[in-house]
Amino acid sequence: MGINLHYDNRNYLLTNGNIADKLRLAFAAKEVSEEQIHEFMDEVRRIQNKDGGMPFGVQPGNPSSVKETAEILALISNYKSKGLAIIDEMIKFLVSRQKNDGGFSETLNLDPYIEDKWGEIGRDWYPVAKSVTWLTGKALEALCLVSYEDEERLRRARDFLLYNQYEDGNWPDYIGRNESDPLATGNILLGLRAIGINSDNKVYRDARAALLQHLKEAVDSKSTFDMADLTAVGKPESDLEASVIRNGLELIVESQNEDGGWAPLGFKKSDPELSSILSFVFLKLRKLA
Repeated sequence: MGINLHYDNRNYLLTNGNIADKLRLAFAAKEVSEEQIHEFMDEVRRIQNKDGGMPFGVQPGNPSSVKETAEILALISNYKSKGLAIIDEMIKFLVSRQKNDGGFSETLNLDPYIEDKWGEIGRDWYPVAKSVTWLTGKALEALCLVSYEDEERLRRARDFLLYNQYEDGNWPDYIGRNESDPLATGNILLGLRAIGINSDNKVYRDARAALLQHLKEAVDSKSTFDMADLTAVGKPESDLEASVIRNGLELIVESQNEDGGWAPLGFKKSDPELSSILSFVFLKLRKLA
């Protein structure tokens, strides 16, 4: 028996979400008309910066962000024929942000925007001008999904991730940080999977095991935010793994607000970005539960 949401998430996102939120809904639901695709691509084109990147926070006028560009590029990868010029410009921006060590970083001018959104603590996991592991995972996944052809750049990003994993199976947010961050691991797994890392690879297996353990603990503590990484697990390989996914989806269902969205921990008001991410996860995985 399938799991269903209690409230209308679609109407909430179409009313309150930005283009990234709407694209997540469309990508997961796969119920998009040709007219809607054109509307989505037109909106991406309108807010795209001159350097080809997407603005931080998907707010027109903000500096371009690797995070937003990679996320939106991955979401429009199925619509390449509808927006080839847009995609080419986004690719150029992304590869311009790859550093010599193979990782990807944000520019210095994003620092005040990151601090404004997440406070001083945002810099602990999202620093600028440094190669960020989870950001590299996002960029690698997006470039692979649009069939980027420079294999040398892709390999450098892959190797940056393969050789910087910590013993617990997770990664630090950036090189030199002593702590590993389980919240980085889902993004990195998706990037490694996109470039074709074998599921038997030790780095991949250790990361997947670490992520599953983290998700199990997150479900037990009712941390809905962490369910964003459920899709990175892939197809469950045991009854125990299937139960983690099902319990995660049930947590998403029970934590939904009556307006159709989801609120961050400690808040009552629904947040469109979190709501679109959890909607994406639910729509992608409910058939596995």
